[in-house]
Amino acid sequence: MIVFDDVSLSFGRHALFKNISLELRGGKIFGVTGANGAGKSTVLKLAGKIIRPDSGAVNFSTEKKIAAVTPEMKIYENLTAAENLFFFAKLRGKVLSDEKILELGERVGLDLKNFGNVRAENFSTGMRQRLKFAIVLGVEANVWLLDEPTANLDDDGREKFFREIQTAAPDKIILLATNDKAEENFCDEIISLPL
Repeated sequence: MIVFDDVSLSFGRHALFKNISLELRGGKIFGVTGANGAGKSTVLKLAGKIIRPDSGAVNFSTEKKIAAVTPEMKIYENLTAAENLFFFAKLRGKVLSDEKILELGERVGLDLKNFGNVRAENFSTGMRQRLKFAIVLGVEANVWLLDEPTANLDDDGREKFFREIQTAAPDKIILLATNDKAEENFCDEIISLPL
């Protein structure tokens, strides 16, 4: 469980959140929705402890391993898809076999048999998004923070993404920041901003 306890946050003179309290329990997909600038990405950053609230606290019931797909997430342009997957897993203390790397690519629809040795700088935006999601799958975190995760994906990519989050949801806390109705439809609960 992730608990937002009386959280307030301002940027300059703009109060984004004031005294919000939430309980995000495992086994559910939480959609965070709202207008541009309402704070969807900020909720994910607070949940991931990337930023701290001005007051109140964000607490985990037990130790959590967090992984994220965000527009700001960087992959290494000079590395291949396979090297990126290996590198990010190694940061988490996991060593991925060549077979596991191929499997992760297959799960997200990234053909690593043909593109595994192509440097990421040559990938389309959709292929980059698939690679980011493969990285999340490879690190086996129990909290997924997904900020507009199907952006730039074609229908096949979106279908694979939705299948993976539905399969993973019973064992994870998944926060999905979105304004996409198809993404909202896959959520168990919606947190609509402003609160």
